[in-house]
This record gives sequence, C-alpha cells and structure tokens, in this order.
Amino acid sequence: MVAEIRVLMTVEAAWHRVPGGTARAALDLASALDERPDIHVQGLAAMHRKKALRDWRPSINVAYHRLPRLLLYESWSRSQWPKVKCSNSADLIHSTTIITPPASSIPLVVNVHDLAFRKFPDRFPKRARRLFERSWKRVLERADAVLSPSKATSDDLRAEGLDSGKLHLVPLGHNHIKVSKMVQDSTSKKFGIGEQFILGAGTLEPRKNIPRLLKAFEKIVHETESQLVLAGPIGWGVSLSQLLESVPKGTQDKIIVTGAVTREELAALYSRANAFCYPSLLEGFGLPVLEAMSYGTPVVTSKDRSTEEVAGVAALTVDPLSVDEIAEALKLVLTDASVAKELGELGRERGKLFTWKAAAAKTVEVYRSLL
Repeated sequence: MVAEIRVLMTVEAAWHRVPGGTARAALDLASALDERPDIHVQGLAAMHRKKALRDWRPSINVAYHRLPRLLLYESWSRSQWPKVKCSNSADLIHSTTIITPPASSIPLVVNVHDLAFRKFPDRFPKRARRLFERSWKRVLERADAVLSPSKATSDDLRAEGLDSGKLHLVPLGHNHIKVSKMVQDSTSKKFGIGEQFILGAGTLEPRKNIPRLLKAFEKIVHETESQLVLAGPIGWGVSLSQLLESVPKGTQDKIIVTGAVTREELAALYSRANAFCYPSLLEGFGLPVLEAMSYGTPVVTSKDRSTEEVAGVAALTVDPLSVDEIAEALKLVLTDASVAKELGELGRERGKLFTWKAAAAKTVEVYRSLL
C-alpha cells in the first residue's frame, strides 16, 4: 500500500477581488488531488471574515492565518514570518502562486503560471510588481520543485534563472459543465444576446489585448451581423469607458460586456457562441482556450504563445498584434460553416487531452520525487 502524502496547499487566490485562472487552477487541482486515496490536502489562506464567492469556495478544509492578505503577502515576501500553520503535520508545502510561505524543514513545491510582471512591467501596478519580484527571488532560493503549465512558460522560467532540475511541466485541466437548453436560453436572455455572437472570456486587463479585438470586430461587424460578448470581470489597468471610447456608436451597440459571470453562465455562453476569440499577448497556459474547445466552440487565438501550444491544430492562430489577422480569422469562422464545424470537432477531441486527473497524477509524481 502506497503511503499517504499530507499536503499543505495555499488557496488564498480564491479570495482575490478577481480570482481568475490562478484561483481556478488551484481549486480544481486541490480537488483532484484530494480525490486520490494516497493524498490528503489541507488548504491555507489569510484571515477572512467572509466565505469566498460560491464559484470560488475550496472543496477542501482550509486553515486561516491571523493576518489579512496584504500583510501576509508582504511578510512572506520579505521575511521568515509568519510560519505556516499545520506544517509540523504536513509532508510538504504546495504554493499555488509565486507568493510562497517561508522556508521550512519540509519540501516546497510552487506553481509559477507566468512571468508577466517581467514581460510587461509597465502594465502592472508598482506595488504588485515589487511584490512579485521579491516573491520570484524567493522561489529561486527556496523552491524544491516548480510546476510550469506550458513549455512556453518553462522556457521563460529557465531564461530568468530557474534551475532546470527543479522544473516540471504539468499542464492544466478543465472540468466540463453540462448546461441545459433552458440555462443557455436564460443566460442569453439575461445579457441580451442574440443568435450569432463572438465570445471573449476572462479578466479584462491590458495583456488580454481587448482593444485589438474590438478593432477587429469593428472591421467585420456589418459583414457578419454578429455581436461581440465580453464575459468576465474588469481587472486592473482598464475601464469599460476606456475600452469603448474609440469604438463607433454603431459598433458599440453590438458589443455586450457582461461583467463577472457564474461558471454555469460561462458554460452556457461557450455552448452557444459561434466563435471564441482569445488574442492574448501573454498567457502561462490559456485556460479559456481549453474551456472553449471542450464545448466545441471554434477558437481563434494567438500564435507563438502558450495558447497555440494548448490549441494545437484545433484553432485558427493569429498574430495578436495584427488587427487584420484577427478580423479575417473571425470572419472565416463566422461565414464558412465547414471551417467552424471542423474546428469545433477538433477542439472537442483536443480538450479531452487535458484533465485535472492527469494534472494531479503528474503533481503527485513530483511530490514523491521529493520525499
């Protein structure tokens, strides 16, 4: 019988103002690990007076520090205090973000999803950038193993000084949610969405390249009679008025910004969308691309990025800096039924290759190599 591994895992990202893909990956991986008979996972978070939002509540038991998040993050990035709770009964610590607990006598595993703060330093708030820089230095010093979600991110981590012997490629997964026609209809009605639309999903922030998506949509809106639906919360560095100020009124009338949506609503939007466009400038992995493919939604995404790595041949890939390429790819999907059908079928099959069960298995291999 294989001995049980006791893991203390940070899940603080679930309480972030905009949890995003980092929190989704942490929560789904924690759940997949906890389903295994050889793993026991204990969550770790800062002090909170309220529960996380419903879609972001950890399925595992969570121990809470006495410090609130900002103070905890600053302390962890600058000092050896405060020590983590329950570490004396854990076999290892797994930090699901770059901000890691202090060093201890047990191994430390860290997820590093990307180094966007170094790629686009001018697009991060100064305080956040300093926190991430200190935290990255700690990862280089302390981590016994670093989990990267893609080859593209792995290359970036090595280029920034990470020892290749500590680096492990662990692609992310996706939990498909089946939604009824009734839920799809009610979701479309709630947001005023018609029969044909392009979907963009994720936190709206500078590196998501939304301005170029809007310009591309402007080029094809009258030829395709499609709407553009942007689903997701407004992040830092952008505002809705800034995004739309240069868009002509006639095109603005065809754009719907939903704000944050539930997991069920997002699944309904994926199921109904005629195309999914994700022209991000930088992603550690690109979860929305995987999610869209799993629903059979034809995908247009960035080439020469991790998103192309995830999509394989199951998407149209474009230069994210070229408005014309984005527009032409979307127009092709919306006007050529055979292309849309082929991309949808390829996407469904491609999506089956990425599961949280597989991610958990690879993660456990890393755990056992350290113990």
